[in-house]
Amino acid sequence: MKNKASLILTTALVLPLLMWITPGSQTLKSFKMSVSGTSTLHNWESGVNKISVKSDITINEAGLQAINSMSVEVDATSIKSTKGAMMDKKTWEALKTTQFPKITYQLTRIESITPNGAEYDIKALGNLTIAGVKLPIDMNVKGKLLNGGNLSFKGDKKLKMSDFKMEAPTALMGTIKTGNEITVHFDIVLGE
Repeated sequence: MKNKASLILTTALVLPLLMWITPGSQTLKSFKMSVSGTSTLHNWESGVNKISVKSDITINEAGLQAINSMSVEVDATSIKSTKGAMMDKKTWEALKTTQFPKITYQLTRIESITPNGAEYDIKALGNLTIAGVKLPIDMNVKGKLLNGGNLSFKGDKKLKMSDFKMEAPTALMGTIKTGNEITVHFDIVLGE
């Protein structure tokens, strides 16, 4: 009887700890994502309105321990400009959305997770696929544990459209042309 009571007490104390440090799937709670760039007429920014995220992250009482896996999928036609439908159409043509409706990112490796005050500096490697072209990219991301057990990941990544075999959009018979370099901005919140 004494051994049974001891086993129950040990289980009651250890099980919550094991559940706390076990890797788990997180779901998308909220996000802000946009793409910005330049043109011969003005700077521009387009918001991303539809993404999905799959992740497996380990957190324990010491904080963020590991990002075991992460994939992000963006609905390319959900990218909408503040400049109107003409800009959206040009963007979708450049992205070849008819052939490649999704933009994807697949984490391949975490180089480091370094605590920095209340945040984490994360160096990540992954594969980014845009317009059917997959390239390895490295990213520096800021991670933060939020109230309620949620996690925030923020960052910016500069890319060149030409690297993904995309032609920079033009308008008015080529007199207005976007710059080759774009910046992706993201702020993603995940939780259980």
